[in-house]
Amino acid sequence: MPAERAGEDTTGGRAAMDFYSVTSALRAENVTVSGGGRESSSPMGKLTAVDNGTGIDNCEGERAHFQYILLPVVYSVVFVLAMLGNLTAMAHFVRSRSVTQPSHIFLVNLCVIDLLFALTLPFNVVYHAGRNHWLFGEVMCKVNGALFFGNLYGSSLFLMLISLDRYLAVSHPIRAMRLHKPKYRVLLSCAVWLVLASLILYLTTRGQMTRPFPSTGHMACMENFSSGSWKGRISSVSLLAAALGFFLPLLVIATCYPLIACRLLEHQATGICMEDSDVVEGDAISGSRRMRRRALRMVLLVLGVFLLCFTPYHLNQLLHTLGRMGVLPRCTIIRFTYPARRVAMALCSLNSCLDPLVYCLVSESFRWEQVWGSCGCGFLGKRLQHMLRRN
Repeated sequence: MPAERAGEDTTGGRAAMDFYSVTSALRAENVTVSGGGRESSSPMGKLTAVDNGTGIDNCEGERAHFQYILLPVVYSVVFVLAMLGNLTAMAHFVRSRSVTQPSHIFLVNLCVIDLLFALTLPFNVVYHAGRNHWLFGEVMCKVNGALFFGNLYGSSLFLMLISLDRYLAVSHPIRAMRLHKPKYRVLLSCAVWLVLASLILYLTTRGQMTRPFPSTGHMACMENFSSGSWKGRISSVSLLAAALGFFLPLLVIATCYPLIACRLLEHQATGICMEDSDVVEGDAISGSRRMRRRALRMVLLVLGVFLLCFTPYHLNQLLHTLGRMGVLPRCTIIRFTYPARRVAMALCSLNSCLDPLVYCLVSESFRWEQVWGSCGCGFLGKRLQHMLRRN
């Protein structure tokens, strides 16, 4: 019996030494430990996140608790303003029978995109107020994501077309008259919708859009994708959409603004010379100058909407995509982009309630004091109209 006890003590000592050796190696080499496909935390050393193919990496474990208040509040306000502004604009276009008017075709499409996006905001309010828990099923998640991305990139493309149309009208009026037929604008609008539909269908029909968060069990919608998805279709679609839906429109709009400004300065100098030589009527010069100034303010407003609403989201999304692809340090980037994306989403939603301001500068017949007069807001509409149209 003593010998047996001695043998047992020896075996236990070896087991303790083996355990000590293993833990020392883990501490020294910083080895990844995983359990059940998810990473388990341990005081024995710093652990690296391991993705299980069904959820986000643990290096994304940053929390942005402010989103549970910020996004529901912002989305609620945007929903009211976007529905009011865009329904008012659409009612005006229909009542005045100017839906197919060449200068209004892009505006009507922009209005439709904003209204469709506004309809998703109540669902997003519930989602974020419930601490990112989607209650409406897979199909509604795909519809919600499709309308979000449709608004994000469709608004950019239609704002680009509106700015390009204003530039042609100011700088190349003869060529603009040749292209004034509605069919050209209808074809361009159909092309935009076709591009949007292709990208959205490719993104939403090739995989599940709802996944449970590993830490909370809440059902995520259009987020919480695996690393395998990011390295495949999601990253490629994200980069292509950013190039076509943001950087190209931004380049066009940023180019149109200085060109219209140069044209305006050129015509002002010409107008002064004509006035001195009594060649042209003063009213004609004033009218032409007013049109160019309104076009300049319109493009400046569109550029402002881009910089405020779209630029933060797309730059943040680009960094996040590059981090997920491994081009940039993943965990460092993700810890920044996760909370930043929530703020960018709030700014991005403002686009749908700022677009109606563009209608004032593009449409000759749109009068806020008339369309708001019936609801007792005529004074506010008149002041807004005067602010946007003053010389």
